[in-house]
Amino acid sequence: MERAKMLLSKTDLEIANIALQVGFSSQSHLTQQFQRFTGMTPKQVRPSSEEFDKSL
Repeated sequence: MERAKMLLSKTDLEIANIALQVGFSSQSHLTQQFQRFTGMTPKQVRPSSEEFDKSL
């Protein structure tokens, strides 16, 4: 889950791609488990486009 959280916050990869990279079979499965463990959805962790652009 920590790797997924890092990829969500530091990259602009699609959530579905992140799900596959960290071993989930689908975006929805990652979302369910991520919310269960962190209390947040992947979209809540991901910075907005504007914030992401500022970090580059």
